[in-house]
Amino acid sequence: MNVISELFDDAKFILDFRARAMKQQRKLNAQAPKAGDLAPDFTLYDISGTESVMLSDFRGKKPVALVFGSYT
Repeated sequence: MNVISELFDDAKFILDFRARAMKQQRKLNAQAPKAGDLAPDFTLYDISGTESVMLSDFRGKKPVALVFGSYT
């Protein structure tokens, strides 16, 4: 095969892959909570891993802020 043919094959593969990925993403987006919906409940553990906390423990009591990232 020549280089041009290989480039076209690669481009077709990438476009097909992207189309499949976008189709899957649309399905996932349809399942995601919408603005104004209650956040889904989940459980997290403290830094020692011994005590669990559920989001629903705070529902109606106080605001909850989730921070993702590293502060080290």
